[in-house]
Amino acid sequence: MQEIRIGQLFCKTDAVAMLWEVVGFVEDGAGIRHVRLRNVREVFSSKLISEAALRNGRLFRPAGTRQAAEA
Repeated sequence: MQEIRIGQLFCKTDAVAMLWEVVGFVEDGAGIRHVRLRNVREVFSSKLISEAALRNGRLFRPAGTRQAAEA
């Protein structure tokens, strides 16, 4: 998978109707990079997950970018 960028959309493989947008990155004290996601349809819903989890094809799959989804 290519570099994850702000604005990219992902969906969980078991809940494809729920779109998550990458809005930021955080590195914890152990140096593990995490990705902050915001639910596109419920703007007050967000989550922080490891970048490795987001790259795991069994858990999430890319769904384009916000600009492409709105077109």
